[in-house]
Amino acid sequence: MADSLEELYEKYNILSDAKENISKHADDYLFCFKATKGNEKEKKLSAQIISKFFKHFPNLQGSAINAMMDLCEDDEPSIRICATKVLPLLCKDTKEHLTKVANILVQLYQLDELECNTASNSLIQLFKEDPLKVVQSVINAINNDDSSPEATLVRERCIQFLYKKLIKIEDKLTPDIHDLLLEEGKKIVQDSTATEFLTVMPYLTASKLNKTIVGQQELVNLIAERAELDKDFDPHDEGSQNADCIIMCVQHALPIFSANVESTKFLKYYCDQILGHWDDIAKINDGNLIQYQFLKQLAELSMHCGKLDTPSCYVVQIFDKLKKYMPMPPEDGDIDKMPNLDFTSVECLLYSFHRLARQCPDFLTADPAVLKDFRSRLTFFSRGVGGCKKSLEKVQIKSKDDEKIRIAPAVLDNITALIKDLFYTTPVYKCNVQLSFKSLDRKNKLTTESTSTATKRHVPIQFDSSNGSSNKQIRTGGKGTENKLYTPPSGKFSSNFQNYDRGRGRGRGWRGTRGRGMGRGNWRN
Repeated sequence: MADSLEELYEKYNILSDAKENISKHADDYLFCFKATKGNEKEKKLSAQIISKFFKHFPNLQGSAINAMMDLCEDDEPSIRICATKVLPLLCKDTKEHLTKVANILVQLYQLDELECNTASNSLIQLFKEDPLKVVQSVINAINNDDSSPEATLVRERCIQFLYKKLIKIEDKLTPDIHDLLLEEGKKIVQDSTATEFLTVMPYLTASKLNKTIVGQQELVNLIAERAELDKDFDPHDEGSQNADCIIMCVQHALPIFSANVESTKFLKYYCDQILGHWDDIAKINDGNLIQYQFLKQLAELSMHCGKLDTPSCYVVQIFDKLKKYMPMPPEDGDIDKMPNLDFTSVECLLYSFHRLARQCPDFLTADPAVLKDFRSRLTFFSRGVGGCKKSLEKVQIKSKDDEKIRIAPAVLDNITALIKDLFYTTPVYKCNVQLSFKSLDRKNKLTTESTSTATKRHVPIQFDSSNGSSNKQIRTGGKGTENKLYTPPSGKFSSNFQNYDRGRGRGRGWRGTRGRGMGRGNWRN
Protein backbone atom coordinates (compact mmCIF):
# COMPACT_ATOMS: atom_id res chain seq x y z
CA MET A 1 0.00 0.00 0.00
CA ALA A 2 2.84 2.35 0.85
CA ASP A 3 4.36 1.69 -2.59
CA SER A 4 1.03 2.51 -4.28
CA LEU A 5 0.71 5.78 -2.39
CA GLU A 6 4.32 6.66 -3.20
CA GLU A 7 3.72 5.88 -6.85
CA LEU A 8 0.65 8.10 -6.80
CA TYR A 9 2.78 10.97 -5.47
CA GLU A 10 5.25 10.32 -8.27
CA LYS A 11 2.45 10.59 -10.84
CA TYR A 12 1.41 13.88 -9.28
CA ASN A 13 4.96 15.23 -9.54
CA ILE A 14 5.21 14.12 -13.17
CA LEU A 15 1.94 15.84 -14.08
CA SER A 16 2.84 18.95 -12.13
CA ASP A 17 6.29 19.27 -13.72
CA ALA A 18 5.11 18.51 -17.26
CA LYS A 19 3.60 21.98 -17.74
CA GLU A 20 2.89 22.60 -21.47
CA ASN A 21 3.71 18.94 -22.25
CA ILE A 22 1.17 17.56 -19.78
CA SER A 23 -1.11 16.21 -22.53
CA LYS A 24 1.58 13.62 -23.30
CA HIS A 25 1.11 12.07 -19.86
CA ALA A 26 -2.40 10.63 -20.26
CA ASP A 27 -1.24 7.26 -18.89
CA ASP A 28 -0.01 8.90 -15.71
CA TYR A 29 -3.38 10.65 -15.33
CA LEU A 30 -5.23 7.36 -15.95
CA PHE A 31 -3.21 5.73 -13.17
CA CYS A 32 -4.90 8.10 -10.72
CA PHE A 33 -8.30 6.67 -11.69
CA LYS A 34 -7.19 3.25 -10.45
CA ALA A 35 -6.23 4.79 -7.12
CA THR A 36 -9.91 5.53 -6.46
CA LYS A 37 -10.12 1.81 -5.56
CA GLY A 38 -7.21 1.99 -3.10
CA ASN A 39 -7.03 2.83 0.60
CA GLU A 40 -8.27 6.02 2.24
CA LYS A 41 -5.12 8.07 1.65
CA GLU A 42 -4.91 6.97 -1.97
CA LYS A 43 -8.54 7.84 -2.61
CA LYS A 44 -8.20 11.32 -1.11
CA LEU A 45 -5.02 12.03 -3.06
CA SER A 46 -6.51 10.71 -6.29
CA ALA A 47 -9.50 13.05 -5.87
CA GLN A 48 -7.15 16.02 -5.65
CA ILE A 49 -5.05 14.94 -8.62
CA ILE A 50 -8.03 14.15 -10.86
CA SER A 51 -9.66 17.52 -10.16
CA LYS A 52 -6.42 19.52 -10.44
CA PHE A 53 -5.42 18.25 -13.89
CA PHE A 54 -8.92 17.59 -15.23
CA LYS A 55 -8.87 20.39 -17.82
CA HIS A 56 -5.72 19.09 -19.52
CA PHE A 57 -7.23 15.76 -20.64
CA PRO A 58 -10.50 16.46 -22.50
CA ASN A 59 -10.67 12.93 -23.91
CA LEU A 60 -10.56 11.45 -20.41
CA GLN A 61 -13.00 13.82 -18.73
CA GLY A 62 -15.94 11.42 -18.89
CA SER A 63 -13.92 8.72 -17.14
CA ALA A 64 -12.59 11.27 -14.67
CA ILE A 65 -16.11 12.33 -13.69
CA ASN A 66 -17.11 8.68 -13.19
CA ALA A 67 -14.06 8.16 -10.99
CA MET A 68 -15.07 11.17 -8.89
CA MET A 69 -18.59 9.76 -8.63
CA ASP A 70 -17.12 6.55 -7.22
CA LEU A 71 -15.44 8.61 -4.51
CA CYS A 72 -18.69 10.48 -3.82
CA GLU A 73 -20.34 7.08 -3.29
CA ASP A 74 -17.59 5.73 -1.06
CA ASP A 75 -18.55 4.10 2.24
CA GLU A 76 -16.17 6.35 4.18
CA PRO A 77 -17.63 9.83 4.95
CA SER A 78 -14.23 11.53 5.03
CA ILE A 79 -13.54 10.36 1.47
CA ARG A 80 -16.94 11.54 0.27
CA ILE A 81 -16.34 14.95 1.86
CA CYS A 82 -12.90 15.21 0.26
CA ALA A 83 -14.32 14.43 -3.19
CA THR A 84 -17.22 16.84 -2.67
CA LYS A 85 -14.89 19.71 -1.83
CA VAL A 86 -12.86 19.37 -5.04
CA LEU A 87 -15.74 18.65 -7.44
CA PRO A 88 -16.15 22.35 -8.40
CA LEU A 89 -12.57 22.32 -9.75
CA LEU A 90 -13.80 20.14 -12.62
CA CYS A 91 -15.77 23.12 -13.90
CA LYS A 92 -13.31 25.92 -13.32
CA ASP A 93 -12.08 25.89 -16.92
CA THR A 94 -14.51 23.40 -18.47
CA LYS A 95 -18.01 24.79 -18.02
CA GLU A 96 -19.62 22.14 -20.24
CA HIS A 97 -19.64 19.69 -17.32
CA LEU A 98 -21.14 22.14 -14.83
CA THR A 99 -24.71 20.84 -15.01
CA LYS A 100 -23.62 17.24 -14.46
CA VAL A 101 -21.41 18.18 -11.51
CA ALA A 102 -24.22 20.29 -10.03
CA ASN A 103 -26.55 17.29 -10.29
CA ILE A 104 -24.04 15.14 -8.40
CA LEU A 105 -23.76 17.72 -5.63
CA VAL A 106 -27.53 18.02 -5.35
CA GLN A 107 -27.82 14.28 -4.73
CA LEU A 108 -25.38 14.56 -1.83
CA TYR A 109 -28.17 16.39 0.01
CA GLN A 110 -29.54 13.01 1.07
CA LEU A 111 -26.46 12.43 3.25
CA ASP A 112 -25.81 13.67 6.79
CA GLU A 113 -25.74 17.33 7.76
CA LEU A 114 -21.96 17.79 7.56
CA GLU A 115 -21.82 16.36 4.05
CA CYS A 116 -24.89 18.38 3.12
CA ASN A 117 -23.11 21.58 4.20
CA THR A 118 -20.05 20.59 2.19
CA ALA A 119 -22.22 20.00 -0.87
CA SER A 120 -23.84 23.41 -0.37
CA ASN A 121 -20.46 25.13 -0.23
CA SER A 122 -19.40 23.39 -3.44
CA LEU A 123 -22.67 24.32 -5.12
CA ILE A 124 -22.10 27.94 -4.15
CA GLN A 125 -18.70 27.79 -5.87
CA LEU A 126 -20.40 26.48 -9.00
CA PHE A 127 -23.11 29.12 -8.68
CA LYS A 128 -20.48 31.84 -8.88
CA GLU A 129 -19.27 30.29 -12.14
CA ASP A 130 -22.68 29.93 -13.80
CA PRO A 131 -25.62 31.01 -11.61
CA LEU A 132 -28.40 30.12 -14.04
CA LYS A 133 -27.27 26.53 -14.68
CA VAL A 134 -26.87 25.80 -10.98
CA VAL A 135 -30.29 27.20 -10.10
CA GLN A 136 -31.88 25.18 -12.89
CA SER A 137 -30.17 21.99 -11.69
CA VAL A 138 -31.45 22.51 -8.16
CA ILE A 139 -34.95 23.26 -9.45
CA ASN A 140 -34.91 20.07 -11.52
CA ALA A 141 -34.15 18.09 -8.36
CA ILE A 142 -37.01 19.81 -6.55
CA ASN A 143 -39.44 18.88 -9.32
CA ASN A 144 -38.35 15.26 -9.64
CA ASP A 145 -41.28 12.86 -9.25
CA ASP A 146 -39.53 10.21 -7.16
CA SER A 147 -41.37 9.66 -3.86
CA SER A 148 -38.72 7.90 -1.76
CA PRO A 149 -37.84 9.09 1.77
CA GLU A 150 -34.46 10.25 0.47
CA ALA A 151 -36.29 12.27 -2.16
CA THR A 152 -38.20 14.28 0.41
CA LEU A 153 -34.97 15.15 2.18
CA VAL A 154 -33.25 16.16 -1.08
CA ARG A 155 -36.21 18.35 -2.06
CA GLU A 156 -36.38 20.05 1.33
CA ARG A 157 -32.65 20.76 1.40
CA CYS A 158 -32.68 22.03 -2.18
CA ILE A 159 -35.40 24.49 -1.25
CA GLN A 160 -33.42 25.56 1.81
CA PHE A 161 -30.37 26.07 -0.40
CA LEU A 162 -32.20 28.21 -2.95
CA TYR A 163 -34.26 30.37 -0.61
CA LYS A 164 -31.94 30.72 2.37
CA LYS A 165 -28.35 30.43 1.16
CA LEU A 166 -28.34 31.36 -2.50
CA ILE A 167 -30.37 34.53 -2.13
CA LYS A 168 -27.63 35.97 0.10
CA ILE A 169 -25.19 36.08 -2.84
CA GLU A 170 -26.81 39.24 -4.15
CA ASP A 171 -24.14 40.17 -6.70
CA LYS A 172 -24.93 37.00 -8.68
CA LEU A 173 -28.72 37.25 -8.49
CA THR A 174 -29.68 38.64 -11.87
CA PRO A 175 -33.27 39.64 -12.70
CA ASP A 176 -33.61 36.39 -14.68
CA ILE A 177 -32.65 34.33 -11.64
CA HIS A 178 -35.01 36.29 -9.40
CA ASP A 179 -37.80 35.62 -11.90
CA LEU A 180 -36.92 31.92 -11.89
CA LEU A 181 -36.90 31.76 -8.09
CA LEU A 182 -40.18 33.65 -7.96
CA GLU A 183 -42.00 31.35 -10.37
CA GLU A 184 -40.56 28.23 -8.75
CA GLY A 185 -41.42 29.55 -5.28
CA LYS A 186 -45.05 29.96 -6.27
CA LYS A 187 -45.15 26.35 -7.45
CA ILE A 188 -43.44 25.07 -4.30
CA VAL A 189 -45.94 26.79 -2.01
CA GLN A 190 -48.85 25.08 -3.75
CA ASP A 191 -47.54 21.66 -2.66
CA SER A 192 -45.41 22.41 0.37
CA THR A 193 -44.53 21.03 3.75
CA ALA A 194 -44.51 23.45 6.66
CA THR A 195 -40.74 23.80 6.51
CA GLU A 196 -40.91 24.49 2.79
CA PHE A 197 -43.73 26.99 3.25
CA LEU A 198 -41.81 28.83 5.97
CA THR A 199 -38.69 28.85 3.80
CA VAL A 200 -40.23 30.14 0.58
CA MET A 201 -42.88 32.61 1.79
CA PRO A 202 -40.40 35.19 3.18
CA TYR A 203 -38.76 35.34 -0.25
CA LEU A 204 -42.09 35.74 -2.03
CA THR A 205 -43.32 38.46 0.30
CA ALA A 206 -40.03 40.34 -0.07
CA SER A 207 -40.04 40.01 -3.85
CA LYS A 208 -41.34 42.39 -6.50
CA LEU A 209 -44.61 40.47 -6.27
CA ASN A 210 -45.39 42.30 -3.04
CA LYS A 211 -44.62 45.72 -4.53
CA THR A 212 -47.85 46.03 -6.54
CA ILE A 213 -51.52 45.54 -5.75
CA VAL A 214 -51.82 42.94 -8.50
CA GLY A 215 -48.85 41.04 -7.08
CA GLN A 216 -50.18 41.27 -3.52
CA GLN A 217 -53.50 39.86 -4.66
CA GLU A 218 -51.64 37.01 -6.37
CA LEU A 219 -49.83 36.25 -3.11
CA VAL A 220 -53.10 36.23 -1.19
CA ASN A 221 -54.68 33.93 -3.78
CA LEU A 222 -51.67 31.63 -3.55
CA ILE A 223 -51.98 31.40 0.23
CA ALA A 224 -55.74 30.86 -0.01
CA GLU A 225 -55.17 27.99 -2.42
CA ARG A 226 -52.63 26.37 -0.09
CA ALA A 227 -55.00 26.77 2.84
CA GLU A 228 -57.69 25.06 0.74
CA LEU A 229 -60.38 27.56 1.63
CA ASP A 230 -62.65 25.91 -0.92
CA LYS A 231 -62.85 22.78 1.25
CA ASP A 232 -64.80 22.15 4.44
CA PHE A 233 -62.87 22.52 7.67
CA ASP A 234 -62.55 19.38 9.78
CA PRO A 235 -60.46 19.79 12.94
CA HIS A 236 -60.63 16.04 13.58
CA ASP A 237 -59.26 15.00 10.18
CA GLU A 238 -56.48 12.74 11.45
CA GLY A 239 -53.06 13.49 10.02
CA SER A 240 -54.03 16.77 8.39
CA GLN A 241 -53.54 19.26 11.21
CA ASN A 242 -56.16 21.39 9.49
CA ALA A 243 -56.26 23.96 12.28
CA ASP A 244 -52.50 24.51 12.22
CA CYS A 245 -52.50 24.70 8.44
CA ILE A 246 -55.12 27.45 8.39
CA ILE A 247 -53.42 29.40 11.18
CA MET A 248 -50.04 29.30 9.46
CA CYS A 249 -51.40 30.36 6.08
CA VAL A 250 -53.49 33.21 7.46
CA GLN A 251 -50.57 34.40 9.56
CA HIS A 252 -48.59 34.94 6.35
CA ALA A 253 -51.52 36.56 4.55
CA LEU A 254 -52.40 39.10 7.25
CA PRO A 255 -49.53 41.55 6.56
CA ILE A 256 -50.54 41.70 2.89
CA PHE A 257 -54.16 42.74 3.40
CA SER A 258 -55.04 46.39 2.92
CA ALA A 259 -57.81 48.62 1.63
CA ASN A 260 -56.85 47.47 -1.86
CA VAL A 261 -56.28 43.79 -1.06
CA GLU A 262 -59.31 42.60 0.86
CA SER A 263 -59.53 39.73 3.32
CA THR A 264 -63.16 38.96 2.49
CA LYS A 265 -62.65 35.36 1.33
CA PHE A 266 -60.68 34.47 4.45
CA LEU A 267 -63.16 36.16 6.77
CA LYS A 268 -66.10 34.31 5.21
CA TYR A 269 -64.25 31.05 5.75
CA TYR A 270 -63.58 31.90 9.39
CA CYS A 271 -67.20 32.77 10.04
CA ASP A 272 -68.66 29.77 8.22
CA GLN A 273 -66.11 27.06 8.87
CA ILE A 274 -64.00 27.98 11.91
CA LEU A 275 -66.76 29.44 14.08
CA GLY A 276 -69.08 26.76 12.72
CA HIS A 277 -66.84 24.05 14.26
CA TRP A 278 -66.05 25.98 17.43
CA ASP A 279 -66.97 23.27 19.91
CA ASP A 280 -65.05 20.65 17.90
CA ILE A 281 -61.90 22.79 17.94
CA ALA A 282 -62.08 22.96 21.73
CA LYS A 283 -61.80 19.15 21.88
CA ILE A 284 -58.50 18.80 20.03
CA ASN A 285 -55.09 19.10 21.71
CA ASP A 286 -54.62 22.60 23.10
CA GLY A 287 -57.98 23.50 21.64
CA ASN A 288 -58.45 26.58 23.82
CA LEU A 289 -55.19 28.11 22.68
CA ILE A 290 -55.99 27.30 19.05
CA GLN A 291 -59.38 28.95 19.48
CA TYR A 292 -57.73 32.09 20.80
CA GLN A 293 -55.31 32.12 17.88
CA PHE A 294 -58.27 31.89 15.50
CA LEU A 295 -60.04 34.76 17.28
CA LYS A 296 -57.01 37.01 17.00
CA GLN A 297 -56.82 36.30 13.29
CA LEU A 298 -60.56 36.83 12.89
CA ALA A 299 -60.21 40.28 14.45
CA GLU A 300 -57.36 41.17 12.08
CA LEU A 301 -59.24 39.82 9.07
CA SER A 302 -62.21 42.02 9.93
CA MET A 303 -60.02 45.12 9.49
CA HIS A 304 -59.79 44.72 5.73
CA CYS A 305 -62.97 42.87 4.89
CA GLY A 306 -64.70 44.20 1.80
CA LYS A 307 -68.42 44.62 1.24
CA LEU A 308 -70.37 41.46 2.04
CA ASP A 309 -73.41 40.48 0.00
CA THR A 310 -75.29 39.27 3.08
CA PRO A 311 -73.34 40.68 6.05
CA SER A 312 -75.88 39.56 8.64
CA CYS A 313 -75.13 35.90 7.78
CA TYR A 314 -71.56 36.37 8.99
CA VAL A 315 -72.24 38.85 11.78
CA VAL A 316 -74.65 36.42 13.41
CA GLN A 317 -71.90 33.78 13.61
CA ILE A 318 -69.68 36.19 15.52
CA PHE A 319 -72.59 37.43 17.61
CA ASP A 320 -73.53 33.92 18.73
CA LYS A 321 -69.96 33.17 19.83
CA LEU A 322 -69.70 36.54 21.56
CA LYS A 323 -72.73 35.71 23.69
CA LYS A 324 -71.06 32.46 24.77
CA TYR A 325 -68.18 34.49 26.19
CA MET A 326 -70.44 37.17 27.71
CA PRO A 327 -72.75 35.47 30.23
CA MET A 328 -76.11 36.75 31.42
CA PRO A 329 -76.31 38.11 34.99
CA PRO A 330 -77.11 35.42 37.59
CA GLU A 331 -80.80 34.59 37.90
CA ASP A 332 -80.63 35.04 41.68
CA GLY A 333 -79.67 38.68 41.13
CA ASP A 334 -76.34 38.33 42.92
CA ILE A 335 -74.28 40.42 40.53
CA ASP A 336 -71.23 40.18 42.80
CA LYS A 337 -70.93 36.49 41.90
CA MET A 338 -68.64 36.80 38.90
CA PRO A 339 -67.79 33.76 36.73
CA ASN A 340 -64.59 33.31 34.74
CA LEU A 341 -64.46 36.01 32.09
CA ASP A 342 -62.21 35.60 29.07
CA PHE A 343 -61.34 39.20 28.29
CA THR A 344 -58.92 38.63 25.43
CA SER A 345 -61.34 36.42 23.50
CA VAL A 346 -64.12 38.94 24.07
CA GLU A 347 -61.87 41.73 22.82
CA CYS A 348 -61.33 39.85 19.55
CA LEU A 349 -64.98 38.90 19.06
CA LEU A 350 -66.32 42.30 20.09
CA TYR A 351 -63.87 44.01 17.75
CA SER A 352 -64.85 41.72 14.85
CA PHE A 353 -68.54 42.27 15.54
CA HIS A 354 -68.03 46.02 15.76
CA ARG A 355 -66.23 46.10 12.40
CA LEU A 356 -68.65 43.92 10.46
CA ALA A 357 -71.90 45.14 12.00
CA ARG A 358 -71.23 48.46 10.27
CA GLN A 359 -72.40 46.73 7.12
CA CYS A 360 -75.74 45.83 8.71
CA PRO A 361 -76.38 48.57 11.35
CA ASP A 362 -79.91 47.32 12.03
CA PHE A 363 -78.65 43.91 13.20
CA LEU A 364 -79.16 44.72 16.90
CA THR A 365 -82.18 46.99 16.55
CA ALA A 366 -84.31 44.77 14.31
CA ASP A 367 -85.45 42.75 17.33
CA PRO A 368 -85.80 44.67 20.65
CA ALA A 369 -85.55 41.42 22.61
CA VAL A 370 -82.16 40.66 21.06
CA LEU A 371 -80.88 44.14 21.90
CA LYS A 372 -82.18 43.93 25.48
CA ASP A 373 -80.56 40.54 26.04
CA PHE A 374 -77.26 41.69 24.58
CA ARG A 375 -77.14 44.89 26.60
CA SER A 376 -77.83 42.93 29.74
CA ARG A 377 -74.77 40.81 28.96
CA LEU A 378 -72.73 43.91 28.15
CA THR A 379 -73.69 45.53 31.45
CA PHE A 380 -72.76 42.46 33.45
CA PHE A 381 -69.50 42.04 31.57
CA SER A 382 -68.67 45.71 32.15
CA ARG A 383 -68.82 45.07 35.89
CA GLY A 384 -66.20 42.38 35.41
CA VAL A 385 -64.06 44.82 33.45
CA GLY A 386 -64.32 47.35 36.26
CA GLY A 387 -63.44 44.75 38.87
CA CYS A 388 -60.42 43.63 36.90
CA LYS A 389 -59.19 47.21 36.50
CA LYS A 390 -59.31 47.69 40.27
CA SER A 391 -57.38 44.47 40.78
CA LEU A 392 -54.73 45.54 38.30
CA GLU A 393 -54.01 48.66 40.32
CA LYS A 394 -52.79 46.42 43.14
CA VAL A 395 -50.70 44.10 40.96
CA GLN A 396 -46.96 44.60 40.70
CA ILE A 397 -45.31 43.48 37.49
CA LYS A 398 -42.46 41.28 38.62
CA SER A 399 -41.23 40.04 35.26
CA LYS A 400 -40.78 41.64 31.84
CA ASP A 401 -42.21 38.45 30.37
CA ASP A 402 -45.49 38.75 32.25
CA GLU A 403 -47.37 39.76 29.12
CA LYS A 404 -50.80 38.96 30.56
CA ILE A 405 -50.41 41.75 33.07
CA ARG A 406 -48.77 44.16 30.67
CA ILE A 407 -51.49 44.03 28.01
CA ALA A 408 -54.41 43.80 30.44
CA PRO A 409 -55.09 47.58 30.61
CA ALA A 410 -55.20 47.81 26.80
CA VAL A 411 -57.56 44.82 26.59
CA LEU A 412 -59.94 46.30 29.16
CA ASP A 413 -59.83 49.78 27.64
CA ASN A 414 -60.64 48.39 24.20
CA ILE A 415 -63.61 46.43 25.54
CA THR A 416 -64.90 49.50 27.37
CA ALA A 417 -64.65 51.68 24.25
CA LEU A 418 -66.40 49.12 22.05
CA ILE A 419 -69.18 48.52 24.57
CA LYS A 420 -69.75 52.26 24.90
CA ASP A 421 -70.64 52.47 21.18
CA LEU A 422 -73.21 49.72 21.62
CA PHE A 423 -74.98 51.53 24.47
CA TYR A 424 -76.15 54.46 22.41
CA THR A 425 -79.93 54.49 21.92
CA THR A 426 -79.18 53.33 18.42
CA PRO A 427 -75.89 51.42 18.51
CA VAL A 428 -73.10 53.10 16.57
CA TYR A 429 -69.88 51.70 15.18
CA LYS A 430 -67.57 54.69 15.15
CA CYS A 431 -64.75 54.12 17.61
CA ASN A 432 -61.45 52.77 16.34
CA VAL A 433 -59.22 50.89 18.76
CA GLN A 434 -55.87 49.22 18.34
CA LEU A 435 -56.04 45.55 19.23
CA SER A 436 -53.99 44.92 22.35
CA PHE A 437 -51.99 42.07 20.88
CA LYS A 438 -51.08 44.18 17.83
CA SER A 439 -49.50 46.85 20.00
CA LEU A 440 -47.70 44.12 21.95
CA ASP A 441 -46.38 42.50 18.76
CA ARG A 442 -45.15 45.87 17.54
CA LYS A 443 -43.40 46.55 20.84
CA ASN A 444 -41.79 43.11 20.81
CA LYS A 445 -40.46 43.71 17.29
CA LEU A 446 -38.73 46.84 18.48
CA THR A 447 -37.22 45.32 21.60
CA THR A 448 -36.42 41.71 20.81
CA GLU A 449 -33.12 40.61 19.33
CA SER A 450 -34.35 37.13 18.56
CA THR A 451 -34.22 36.03 14.93
CA SER A 452 -36.48 33.04 15.47
CA THR A 453 -39.47 32.66 13.15
CA ALA A 454 -41.55 31.63 16.14
CA THR A 455 -43.64 34.47 17.53
CA LYS A 456 -44.41 34.37 21.24
CA ARG A 457 -48.14 34.35 21.94
CA HIS A 458 -49.80 35.64 25.05
CA VAL A 459 -52.48 33.50 26.60
CA PRO A 460 -56.03 34.69 27.22
CA ILE A 461 -56.69 36.92 30.19
CA GLN A 462 -59.55 35.74 32.35
CA PHE A 463 -61.23 37.17 35.41
CA ASP A 464 -62.38 35.03 38.29
CA SER A 465 -64.34 35.80 41.41
CA SER A 466 -66.03 32.57 42.32
CA ASN A 467 -68.28 31.73 45.24
CA GLY A 468 -69.21 35.36 45.70
CA SER A 469 -65.70 36.26 46.83
CA SER A 470 -64.64 39.83 46.39
CA ASN A 471 -61.02 38.82 45.78
CA LYS A 472 -60.65 39.33 42.07
CA GLN A 473 -57.66 38.08 40.12
CA ILE A 474 -56.41 37.65 36.61
CA ARG A 475 -56.54 34.08 35.35
CA THR A 476 -54.46 32.62 32.52
CA GLY A 477 -56.59 29.56 31.91
CA GLY A 478 -59.23 27.31 33.35
CA LYS A 479 -59.06 25.00 36.36
CA GLY A 480 -55.91 26.54 37.77
CA THR A 481 -53.69 24.84 35.20
CA GLU A 482 -50.80 26.61 33.55
CA ASN A 483 -51.36 27.44 29.90
CA LYS A 484 -48.66 26.65 27.37
CA LEU A 485 -47.80 29.35 24.90
CA TYR A 486 -48.96 28.60 21.38
CA THR A 487 -45.82 29.00 19.31
CA PRO A 488 -45.12 28.24 15.63
CA PRO A 489 -41.64 26.73 15.23
CA SER A 490 -39.78 25.89 12.07
CA GLY A 491 -38.24 22.54 11.32
CA LYS A 492 -38.79 19.21 9.64
CA PHE A 493 -42.27 17.74 9.70
CA SER A 494 -43.25 14.21 8.97
CA SER A 495 -45.99 14.76 6.44
CA ASN A 496 -47.43 17.41 4.19
CA PHE A 497 -47.68 20.54 6.33
CA GLN A 498 -47.11 20.30 10.03
CA ASN A 499 -46.69 23.60 11.55
CA TYR A 500 -47.21 24.35 15.20
CA ASP A 501 -45.52 22.67 18.13
CA ARG A 502 -47.70 23.04 21.19
CA GLY A 503 -45.52 21.13 23.61
CA ARG A 504 -46.76 17.73 22.44
CA GLY A 505 -43.54 16.56 20.81
CA ARG A 506 -43.46 15.67 17.14
CA GLY A 507 -46.64 16.15 15.16
CA ARG A 508 -48.29 14.83 12.09
CA GLY A 509 -48.59 17.09 9.09
CA TRP A 510 -50.75 18.66 6.41
CA ARG A 511 -53.06 16.92 4.03
CA GLY A 512 -51.50 13.86 2.42
CA THR A 513 -47.88 12.93 1.87
CA ARG A 514 -45.51 13.64 -0.92
CA GLY A 515 -41.85 13.14 -1.63
CA ARG A 516 -39.53 13.86 -4.51
CA GLY A 517 -35.90 13.32 -5.35
CA MET A 518 -33.63 10.54 -6.52
CA GLY A 519 -31.38 7.96 -5.00
CA ARG A 520 -27.64 7.72 -5.52
CA GLY A 521 -28.20 4.94 -8.01
CA ASN A 522 -29.48 7.50 -10.52
CA TRP A 523 -26.50 9.87 -10.40
CA ARG A 524 -25.01 8.58 -13.62
CA ASN A 525 -28.19 9.04 -15.68
